Amino acid sequence: MDKTLRIGVASLVERPMPELAAQATRLESLGYDQIWVPDERLLRNVYVALAAIAGATSRIGIATGVTNPYTRHPAMTAAAIATIDELSGGRASLGLGAGGGLDAFGIDRPSPVRALRETTAIVRALTGGERYTAREGMFAMDAALNFTPLRRIPVYLAARGPKILRLAGEVADGVVIGGFARPAGIDYARRQVAEGLDRSGRTWSDLDVVSWLYVSVDDDVERARVAVAKIVLASLVTSRPILDRLGVELPGPLRDHLDRTGWAFPQLPAREAAALLSPELLDSFAVYGTPEDCVRRLREIRDCGIDHITCVLFAPEGSTVDDVAERLAESVLPALR
Repeated sequence: MDKTLRIGVASLVERPMPELAAQATRLESLGYDQIWVPDERLLRNVYVALAAIAGATSRIGIATGVTNPYTRHPAMTAAAIATIDELSGGRASLGLGAGGGLDAFGIDRPSPVRALRETTAIVRALTGGERYTAREGMFAMDAALNFTPLRRIPVYLAARGPKILRLAGEVADGVVIGGFARPAGIDYARRQVAEGLDRSGRTWSDLDVVSWLYVSVDDDVERARVAVAKIVLASLVTSRPILDRLGVELPGPLRDHLDRTGWAFPQLPAREAAALLSPELLDSFAVYGTPEDCVRRLREIRDCGIDHITCVLFAPEGSTVDDVAERLAESVLPALR
């Protein structure tokens, strides 16, 4: 597998489809290698968005970032991503995760490791032009796609927790390490992935290692710091079971705030969130600051054994995500490549 560092962008699909297509065209012209589109909450449909991006671009890779095994059957997912791959001329990948934010719809998430293992096998078989037959399991089925797919679609598993990271090492084409921005966090994730690789007899050369990073670049460090504060606070909430394994210590006032709010997704304004967070905590879950700051941090992350960096962009006050994408492409990415 090609180990040249690639740089992607995660889109939040918070704009109409014509605008998303235009944004994708611009990202491709700026030299980005991949666009990841989420499948969560009630955002615009992920496969419609991927189709719009495919039609507006010619080179850039496109992927779900991420979908899950619970909101649609894995066989339907296989058919959808194979269709996108056909439309894009072989540029699609499938990012899978355990599925967050589904409680609001009354959707349970039983046995996420098993669900992701079976989904990976189903997508692999069906997009490889094979029949998938299973008499038992979460997705007992006997089916094949009713069209000939271009190729077997690469499957990426996204995770922070140890079990799914290990599963990614065991069965996936790629692993998306979610939101760890310091070597300690990435090293923790790689140790889990390595266990899975050992279990399956595979090596790191069989796996594309993606670092999923929250990024804001601005000449004013404070503006960039505030821009990422709420997502860092959210990352602390979602990483609560493994904070000690990441070497993350919460100061008393922050722990009191999280305990008082029940460790819920943060609702407070960005500046208030920033006031709760030390530089060490911000650095654990985000890359922010001047272009020079970002180059230094991203080089450090790359050198932890990362093949592919995906940036979730956060705009400082007074700027846009498009502004951040352009600044990053012009002032930061050349130094990484």
